[in-house]
Amino acid sequence: MVLSEFFFMSIYVLTYGSAVIFEDCGSAYDLRAVEIRGCGTRLPCLITLGEMVPVVARFQAGFTSRNLNQDVVISINYVNMRTQVTPESCVQCAVSPNVDSSMTSLMMVPTIMALNQRGYLQWRVFNEHSQQVLCYSVLVQTQNPLQKLLRRSLNYTASSIDESTKVQLNHR
Repeated sequence: MVLSEFFFMSIYVLTYGSAVIFEDCGSAYDLRAVEIRGCGTRLPCLITLGEMVPVVARFQAGFTSRNLNQDVVISINYVNMRTQVTPESCVQCAVSPNVDSSMTSLMMVPTIMALNQRGYLQWRVFNEHSQQVLCYSVLVQTQNPLQKLLRRSLNYTASSIDESTKVQLNHR
């Protein structure tokens, strides 16, 4: 890989994040990847109460849809909580067959959910004929903003320690 390819790939990963591990729950379209800001390939995906989280679904349609409506539910401890998504519906969002497409949304994580609990985020998208065109679920765990800050600082400290250890070992 030449340096310029590596540079642009790094920009892509930093800008868009990495895909999360998801389970397809009956998509009519070919769901290729799901990206949730702050989540990587490790499960569970940590979601912070009260935050707006960007979510991108990458897919290829097998048929045309003009309008897409989203239904998003977070299920924790057998409690299903519908969450706000912007845009909730996309009128005149034409999706053409055999073309790589993506749908970007902002999900509001409710503040009245159980803390430090695991469950599932289920995301369903319907077209203008009420046909489910995308459906996926992701294992999630709730956290509050303070826990998020502490986890970030611990990860930063751990990576700093790893780097300083590497430098010390290289100088021996």
